[in-house]
Amino acid sequence: MPRLRLLFPLLLAGWLACAGASASTQQPSPAPRIERCTIADEQGDFGLPTPYTHASGGMGYTLTSLIFDTLVWRDASGKLVPGLASAWRESADHRTIDFTLRSDARWHDGKSVTAADVVFTFAYLRQHPHPLFDLGAIDGVDDLGKGRVRVRLKRVYAPFVAQLAGSVPILPQHVYARLDDPQHVKQADIVGSGPYRLGAYDKAAGRYLFTANEEYYLGPPRVRSLLFLRMQPSLAVGALKRGQVDMIRSLPAPLAAEVTRFATVVSAPSGHPVRLRFNHARPPFADKRLRQAIARGIDRQELLRVVESGQGEVSAGRFVRGSIWQSGAPFDAYAYDPAAARRMLAELGYRAAPDGRLRDSSGKPWVLELAATRSLARPASQLAGQLEKLGMEVNVRIMDGGILGARMVAADFDLALVSQGSNGDPESMLRQTAGNGAFSDAFRRADLLELLQQQVGTVDVAKRRALLDRAQAIYAEELPAFFLYSPQWITAANARLRPWFTPGGIAVGISLPLNKLMFVQ
Repeated sequence: MPRLRLLFPLLLAGWLACAGASASTQQPSPAPRIERCTIADEQGDFGLPTPYTHASGGMGYTLTSLIFDTLVWRDASGKLVPGLASAWRESADHRTIDFTLRSDARWHDGKSVTAADVVFTFAYLRQHPHPLFDLGAIDGVDDLGKGRVRVRLKRVYAPFVAQLAGSVPILPQHVYARLDDPQHVKQADIVGSGPYRLGAYDKAAGRYLFTANEEYYLGPPRVRSLLFLRMQPSLAVGALKRGQVDMIRSLPAPLAAEVTRFATVVSAPSGHPVRLRFNHARPPFADKRLRQAIARGIDRQELLRVVESGQGEVSAGRFVRGSIWQSGAPFDAYAYDPAAARRMLAELGYRAAPDGRLRDSSGKPWVLELAATRSLARPASQLAGQLEKLGMEVNVRIMDGGILGARMVAADFDLALVSQGSNGDPESMLRQTAGNGAFSDAFRRADLLELLQQQVGTVDVAKRRALLDRAQAIYAEELPAFFLYSPQWITAANARLRPWFTPGGIAVGISLPLNKLMFVQ
C-alpha cells in the first residue's frame, strides 16, 4: 500500500472535506489510516442502504454492502475470500455446502453473528422475496452448532457460492424478526456486521456519510469515514484537482485525458452491454427475419464511437471479450451492411415510397417507437438516426425505468434500449433471457431454455462453456434482442486512494470501483 501524506482540511458545500492522517516516513506497514475520503457521484441518491430499501442497480447494493456483510466476498483479483464465513466446503455431489462462521464477527450493536442469523436470513428472504436473489434451488439451511451452517440444495446449482453466498447480506435476527415490512426500516434500526455504519443520509441532497466500525473482525477500516456527494462530473474534476474530493466514481470518457494529468485514472469493461430489445411477442417483430434485417442496418462501431468516444467494445456475444464464458462471436453474423438490410426488408414487404420512407405491405407508413430510460437517451437518439437512414420513422420516448419495465412486461412497446449486467456467474443469462424480470427478453424457445437450465446445473467450466456457446448460437439466430456494445467504465482518484474494478464484479457481478476491501485493507 503506498504511503499516505497529510492533507489539510478543506470545506466543501458546508461539509467537512478530506483530511488525511499524518504518518511518519519511518512507520512500517500497515499504512496509516485516513480520516475521511470524499467520493463524487453524478446521481447521488441510491436509497436507504439496507437490503430491502436501496435503489435497484449496482450502486444501491454496493453502498449497502459497506454495512451488511456476506458469507464470502471477492478480493481485488476477483477471487472468493472469507467474509462472515472463515471457511466453506462443498460435498462431492455438490448438493450441500458447509460454512464455518468467524467467532469474532459482531453486529454493530455488539451482539455476536451466529449460525441462527444465517438460517434466519434465508428464511426471511423466502418470506420477503428479494429481486436480486433466487432461492429456488435451496432445499434448506441448517444450524449444525458450533458456528457451522449447512445449505442443502434441491439440485446441483453451480453458482451458489459465488452468486448467493457471495451476495446475500446476512441479517441480524434480533432486528429483522420484529420487522413485518423490511421496506419500512428506520435509520436507527440499521444494524449490520460490515466495516461501516451509516452516519448520515440526505436523500434530497444525494449525500451519504459512512463511519468506520472500529470493532470490525478484519480490523479497523483504514478509512475512518466515507462521504458520498452528488456532483456533476465537470465540477467534480475541478474539486478532485483542488483536493476537495478524493474520487470521481464515474468519469465520462471525454474528460479522462484531462484528469490523467493530475490523478490516477482507471478503466475496465463495464460488463453492461447495451442491447436493442424487439417486441417479439407480436407482429411485426414476431418474425425473426425482420429482427435480423434491422440488425444488419445498425452500425454498432459508429454507435460506440459517437456515444462512448470509442471507449468500450462492440459486442461479440452476451459476455465481454476475454470472459471465460465468451469463446465465440455469434453476433459477427450481423456485420453492418445497410444494402443487405434494405434488401431483406424489401423481401419482407417493406418498400420505400418516393420520399424514401418505408411502407409496410399494406402501403401504410412504417412508424416505430423506441423506448429508453434517461441514462440511455443518447444512444437511443443515435440509434434512431441510423434506423431512419434505412427509411423507418422512429419516435424516441424517454421514460422512467419503472414505466419502461412495466410496458415491457405487458409487451406494450415496439423497440426498447436496455442495459443489464452480464458479469458474474452466467446464470444471469437464464434470468435475463427467459425470466420474468422487467427487462428480461421473455424469450423461451424450448431447446434454448433447456441449454440455459443445464449450464446452471453444470459445475465443470469447460462443459458449461460448451452449453453456453450452443445457447448463444441459438440466441443470435433468433435475436430476441441485439447486443450492440459494452461501454468502458472509468474512475479517477488522487494519491490517497488506489481504486480498482473487481474482475467479474462483486456479488452478482456489479462492476463498480467501490469494493469495500479497498477502504478496509
